[in-house]
Amino acid sequence: MYYYEKYDIVIMVLSFLFFSFVLFVLLRRRITSIIDPLVSNIIWCASGLALLTGYFFEKSVNLDGLTFFLSYIIYITGLYVFLGNPSRSISTLESGLNNKKNVVIFFVCIVLNILSRYEFILYAIENPSITHWFFYKFMQWQGRSFWQYILQIGARPFFIYYTFVLLKTKKEWRYYLISVLIINSVLDIIAGGRSSLLGLVEAYGYFIYYFKPLYSNKTVNNLNWYGISFLALSILNSVLVTSVYNSEVSLAESSMHMANRVLSAGDGLEMYLSNNAAVHIKTGIGEYIKAVFGIFIKQIIPIDTQSIGWKLYELEKGIISPISVGPNFILPLQVILIGKLFVIPYTILISFIVAFLRGNKISKKYISSQPLSFVLGLLTFQLVVDAEFFILQLCACLFIYFIFIYPIRKFTFNFDLPLFNWSVLK
Repeated sequence: MYYYEKYDIVIMVLSFLFFSFVLFVLLRRRITSIIDPLVSNIIWCASGLALLTGYFFEKSVNLDGLTFFLSYIIYITGLYVFLGNPSRSISTLESGLNNKKNVVIFFVCIVLNILSRYEFILYAIENPSITHWFFYKFMQWQGRSFWQYILQIGARPFFIYYTFVLLKTKKEWRYYLISVLIINSVLDIIAGGRSSLLGLVEAYGYFIYYFKPLYSNKTVNNLNWYGISFLALSILNSVLVTSVYNSEVSLAESSMHMANRVLSAGDGLEMYLSNNAAVHIKTGIGEYIKAVFGIFIKQIIPIDTQSIGWKLYELEKGIISPISVGPNFILPLQVILIGKLFVIPYTILISFIVAFLRGNKISKKYISSQPLSFVLGLLTFQLVVDAEFFILQLCACLFIYFIFIYPIRKFTFNFDLPLFNWSVLK
């Protein structure tokens, strides 16, 4: 049953529109364009608040529900306080854009991106039907190479960054680079990535935010109009891919499924409240650590760990699932798992970290590497959307950066025959 069928649709839609408007007005000076990832995060918060409002009207208000609601309010307030507009100097930005090593690193990222698709290539060869390729995402749930997954989620953000950089600086390469982006997006789509285009659009939105001093107001205003078309195309892609998942589902039904997703960003909260999960799920700092770092703990210690989303899914369905499924480990669930008493300090800390990674005066002092700071900013909202996946992405990106990208940025190798000389660039 869809959430707009489970609760009063009028109340939920009006609540969603109200919270979206209020949050957008509150944070409007921190938003660069309509495709800025902050806009998506505002909609995500409004969705969670709307679902809670629908639940409160249908059921009742309780302490856990109020804790969830309060965590959103504190988080948005924290963003308002901690977020800052781009403060990087034009000379610094241009220096990073025109770094002579960008081309070399771009090709390294292409190779890493191709290698990250090795399992999909094998799957595609074994299943020649294109329709089957869309189910690759579900096949991964049954088991995948841990290290290839790290390569996949760690290399692509840098690949996107360096592609955008060369699009900005190498005008003569524009058509080739756009072709590379299109091919990469098509591969993501046919591998079951129904949100891949939306992710690409938001990445470009963050690129505009990051390099805002280099763009005129006219360019940004034009981008807002183009952005509407980009977002519409991304939504259409999501609907089409959803319909491919089930051939018996019509496009109209796929559209309703996507509409449900807009109103169900807080589905884990509804599961928690409806099933009285406080009685069945343990909480505390230890449980929080296992939930966030479980994927790494299992690589070292043979211990069973389950994400809270997995537990909620089993509680909701009344079954034992052999694979990890269920809602994301979103911010309100993080708060309830670590303990309701931590709702204020924990949420303030999370909002500070999100703002720090997105980029403000404080982070500029501590993260000097332009590609690394960009990628961290691109990942930052994932911390509130799914803390467990954020930690995995963060570790993967740091691994790719320090193993493959940092050495190229740091060292220059001169091959002067017959002697080999190398020098370190500081």
